[in-house]
Amino acid sequence: MMGRTNRGPPPRSRDPRPGGVADGLPYEAVDVTSTSARVAAPAGIRRRLITSMLVAVGVAVLLLGVPLASVVRQWVYGQQIAQVRREAEQMVALLDRNLTLDQFGMVVTLSAEALDARVTVLDARARVIRDSNGVPPGTVFDDRPVRLALAGVAGGEVVGNNLVVAAGGTARGAPIVVRLAEPADAVGRVNNALLAILGLGMAALALGAALGSWRARQLAEPLEALAVSARRLGEGDFSERAPRTDIVEIDEIAEALDTTAGRLRTALERSASFSADASHQLRTPLTALRLNLEAIALELDSGSPSVQAAEAEIDRLEATIAELLALADAGAGPDEVDLRALTRARLDAWRTLADAAGRSVRVTREPVPLVRVRPSAVGQALQVLLDNALTHGKGDVTVWLEPVRRGGRVWVRLCVGDEGPGVQPDDLVDGAGRGLPLARSLIESEGGRLVIDADRDNRVCLVLPAVDDPTAGPVDDATS
Repeated sequence: MMGRTNRGPPPRSRDPRPGGVADGLPYEAVDVTSTSARVAAPAGIRRRLITSMLVAVGVAVLLLGVPLASVVRQWVYGQQIAQVRREAEQMVALLDRNLTLDQFGMVVTLSAEALDARVTVLDARARVIRDSNGVPPGTVFDDRPVRLALAGVAGGEVVGNNLVVAAGGTARGAPIVVRLAEPADAVGRVNNALLAILGLGMAALALGAALGSWRARQLAEPLEALAVSARRLGEGDFSERAPRTDIVEIDEIAEALDTTAGRLRTALERSASFSADASHQLRTPLTALRLNLEAIALELDSGSPSVQAAEAEIDRLEATIAELLALADAGAGPDEVDLRALTRARLDAWRTLADAAGRSVRVTREPVPLVRVRPSAVGQALQVLLDNALTHGKGDVTVWLEPVRRGGRVWVRLCVGDEGPGVQPDDLVDGAGRGLPLARSLIESEGGRLVIDADRDNRVCLVLPAVDDPTAGPVDDATS
């Protein structure tokens, strides 16, 4: 294959990182679609700003709403507890009047009906003396409000749906505790207050979303306009000017974009002028040389092999000039190309050099699908591989053209090899006078890769993605 020195056994590249090779195909080319489908799409600036606003408002609502709800709850419960405590103290004062047992029971019953509450009178050991619900005397009520009242501390709490308050005093000279259990109206008021706070929080979130959407639109629209201008610039419209806003940072980006457009337009105009001048300056001497060769052929009155070879080289040089000028044209787009036809045309122009060097050329072409590339780029890359095989290689030169399927996608592999020691991976970087970095750059610009096939004597391959058309079969070409 192509190469003048043998640097030892070539490494078998199985590196899964970008640039790794497996069976002549780049790893990064395998199952690209399924990999990208798993990557979440990035959020736009509108969504980010609205989300940020909602998060800020939500945090503010939590920081204000939770303490407010706690304060409201304590205040409402505190009011009702104070009211029930006053009622319990009034009951203690009413019972401390030397009442008979019948009068004592009648006061408890009537008070329970008037207050719409359960009234329980306990002794110093928290045993029932009289209960409006008919609990037998002697039953112990050992809840927290009763314990606090026996200790001389006023207290109350919500037990289930009732608010329980106990107050201590004396009746007929003996210590008693009056326990009142009223329906906790405060629960409903607290729930209503919490619903009101929740409603205000939701309203604040809605207002935040509206403000965030408005502000996001103000910031996103100038950036979207910049994106449109940048896209038109990328499409070659250098007359496009980015819109200006009242946002300094965005205006600075727009100014930089306009400056870039002007510089690109100037550079392309110079490049087009240079290409036209170069085409004229190169083609004129070639035309003169061709005319001189034709005059020599007429003087000899017979076709001279040397003259024919010189004319063939002039044809190849003109084709090379045309391809290089096409590569320099920034507006040139890719076409659907049949690589077998391109390979055959390139080999027809190159065989003269191979025959002069006493080297034979074999071509193995399988039916392959079309590829979408710039013919000039692939032609120049293939020319580098053929010239390397002729200059640095030994023996017969073999050209392979075959389809390869990886990751549900079809690739076309165009390889060149010979009977020499082969190309080493370092040659793809430094080139060593081979022109391989140029070929690699040309192929990568077309969406392909230049790789070394370590499984087949380090032949050098151009790997290009086939046209994505599942209904299109391979081009039928039985010639070789």
